[in-house]
Amino acid sequence: MTIKVLEPTELNILQCAQALQSGSLVAFPTETVFGLGAAVTQPSAVEGIFRAKGRPSNHPLIAHAHTGFDWADGWIDLSSARLKAQFLALTQHFWPGPLTLIVPKGDKMPLNVTGGQRSVGVRCPQHPVAQALLKATGVPVAAPSANRFGKVSPTRAAHVVSELGVSVPYVLEGDIPEVGIESTIVSLLNETPRLLRPGRITAQQIEAVLGQAVAVGPAAGENAVRFSGGLEKHYSPDAKVCILSAEQLMAEPLPSSTLFVGWSDSFIEQANHKGAQLRNSSVVSNSGLPAEIEQNLYIWLRQADEQQWGCVVFEQPPALPEWAGVADRLRRAAW
Repeated sequence: MTIKVLEPTELNILQCAQALQSGSLVAFPTETVFGLGAAVTQPSAVEGIFRAKGRPSNHPLIAHAHTGFDWADGWIDLSSARLKAQFLALTQHFWPGPLTLIVPKGDKMPLNVTGGQRSVGVRCPQHPVAQALLKATGVPVAAPSANRFGKVSPTRAAHVVSELGVSVPYVLEGDIPEVGIESTIVSLLNETPRLLRPGRITAQQIEAVLGQAVAVGPAAGENAVRFSGGLEKHYSPDAKVCILSAEQLMAEPLPSSTLFVGWSDSFIEQANHKGAQLRNSSVVSNSGLPAEIEQNLYIWLRQADEQQWGCVVFEQPPALPEWAGVADRLRRAAW
């Protein structure tokens, strides 16, 4: 199979939509990360996502569609008045955007998309290339991140090509993802909404729209819903990942080749001092804005392997809502 990396022209987007309709895989940009897409109406293509990624078949996918798509037309079940009100409030406020909502699946939604569950995560991405592709395709597109399962998510078309190669026949180029980490996931399966995966959209923002409290973190027990990115170890490079405060940094033994990523003056000062004691080191200093860290996080994690660093040390994120997405991804990468 020959991989085609295509500029997002109108003609190429139409070609990729036709490829999805006929059962091919297509990688495409969203505002979060690049997704590996298959039309949910093509069961062999959906199975191809799991094969290409090495993803367990019971790990559910997220279904994507364009802004004008009628999700309620058999794809999801909004028969509950409570759920419908919550769904409409959140989608009207946050879609298109980096928010995935888990709701009961409709009869049209195949079980191989949902990992065998009776619920499904649905999303309307904001990226214009994704919007154009999804509109031209006309049916929901199942699309996890376009990388090997458990590894670092791609934020460039080149990342998809280098990691998945010829297992993906089409890769659409596009502007660099604005967000840079995966979508916030909120379950609406119970009366109290539950934030399962943090992202750019915070629990506090969800609460403000719904006018009610939101539970944070996965529920315990056998009936807890499975969701994308829910495993303890995820988003991981081969290099060791450490999360340290400035105070912890000096006492921590580190490999002789270490990359430091931080934003506070105290951490950068300590990183420079610690790095001078190592055979090979580099210090990356940032603005300290969580949105900037989100956008570049996976670039640094990939650089850790591409530049063969033995370890990448990140500054401990503040315990603030706007940092929850970064803290979650780093914790899973360092697990």
